Amino acid sequence: MDFFASNLSAADIRRRVGHPSQIAGVRFLSSEDGPSRGVRVLEFRTGTGFGFEIGVERGFDVGRADYRGASLGWMPPTLMPGPWYFEDQANFGWLRAGLGGFNNTCGFIHIGNPEETSVAHYNFPARPTERYGVHDRAALIPAELLSFGGRWDGERYVLEAVGRITQAQTYGENLVVTRTYRSELGASWFTMEDVVENAGFLPTEHMLLYHINAGYPFVDEGSELIAPVRGAPKLLFGEADVRDRTSWSRFIAPQKNWIQQTFQHDMVPDENGEVEVAIFNPRLLGGTALSVRYDHRVMPNYIEWRMMGEGQYAVGIEPCTNGFGRKAVAESGQLIVLQPGERRTYRTTVSILSNEEAGKLRDRTVAAA
Repeated sequence: MDFFASNLSAADIRRRVGHPSQIAGVRFLSSEDGPSRGVRVLEFRTGTGFGFEIGVERGFDVGRADYRGASLGWMPPTLMPGPWYFEDQANFGWLRAGLGGFNNTCGFIHIGNPEETSVAHYNFPARPTERYGVHDRAALIPAELLSFGGRWDGERYVLEAVGRITQAQTYGENLVVTRTYRSELGASWFTMEDVVENAGFLPTEHMLLYHINAGYPFVDEGSELIAPVRGAPKLLFGEADVRDRTSWSRFIAPQKNWIQQTFQHDMVPDENGEVEVAIFNPRLLGGTALSVRYDHRVMPNYIEWRMMGEGQYAVGIEPCTNGFGRKAVAESGQLIVLQPGERRTYRTTVSILSNEEAGKLRDRTVAAA
């Protein structure tokens, strides 16, 4: 804890408040205006100036998030619209309605640009192939809200929300994802756990990418990406001299007519099989970083979206199960096929690091590389 109650026991805190929500909690709210009207949100507050909102109708993803008034994510002009505005689902409709906010889950069948693939194994002759749009549907599937709230667990006041997202169709896939968020009083972090299950009776292809959109003021001129990279990245889109580390690890002021750069990095996991990356701004709150830790064993690929354009000013932290291009993914053996009843679990932690903590992470990443 880094606030007034840091030395208080649970009993001492109870003596000082009428209800725990006075200092931390989870609230169930709804947007009532603009494109996001009708989208319900769960607002987490931890008591440290760290807070975030989960869009129930938006794939149970995190939209707004901030720390002491500093936004973690890039917000789109469309203000996190409802899924009823998701159009042109077989092509680039995701860019109109899906992209934006702190995290957009991509998948659960497809990630990357639009592609067509065989779905003959679903035994429906009238639809031998399926065309999946950019990054598929996950970010715009309304979730079922299973539970939310706060509770005392010994000396800890735990904040939690559980939702279920189902991507299914007749003569097609039936993937059920149970997502759990956890944080606690006095924390400047949250964890997100996804359990993806093939609830159908036929094999189903599966891809997953977390499109974490870091924005200003964490992303700004002079900010840097701290990551345990192995060698120079592969350039997927745009132009850059990847031999120059600053071309992907340093960020610049917004540029006119900027063309996106997309890099694929080879990350070095730690002894626990995890990778931690951070975006550090030395001028923010005395030096502050946004950290994302993920399980490299189930998400062995990492994409960096470096978008330094005016208005569209963001950096994508994107751990994923595989690279782009279904044919190349299949040929490389990275294509995941979930058998009936099979499950995969993904755990991710988002946290705020102080100047000192960011320095220690930088030292570890240099040693790992």
